[in-house]
Amino acid sequence: MAISSGSLDANVLLRLLLNDVADQHLEAMRLLQNASGQFAVADTAIIEVVFVLERNYKLTRLQIYEAVQGLIALAQINCNRNLFEKVLPIFTEHAGLSFEDCCLATYAELEDANPLWTFDKKLANQTSNTQLVSADLLR
Repeated sequence: MAISSGSLDANVLLRLLLNDVADQHLEAMRLLQNASGQFAVADTAIIEVVFVLERNYKLTRLQIYEAVQGLIALAQINCNRNLFEKVLPIFTEHAGLSFEDCCLATYAELEDANPLWTFDKKLANQTSNTQLVSADLLR
């Protein structure tokens, strides 16, 4: 089993990516460079990073794709790469879908738990493994 250096929250990940708070960026970089093992990064932390990059920093989807791809490629990061490597292209290609929705549809696919049932017409129309819950189904 690999040695764990702990886990990272979205704020540390954002400081690593953005370098907008110089002293915190430096500390986050030192933390990664001096790690004896990998840092666990929860799906929720990466989802929060994307939300902040899109809403607060107004990054484009392509910029977010590149930022997250770079982050999950770091050897010190232990995250659900399989999920995010599949989610990022969907997120980039479907401007009408939120990152969260892309994650839900991809998660259902990866877990062989299709269809993803939803009331969200936009999601159902833009992903192949999503099914709209309708009154017809309940009859």
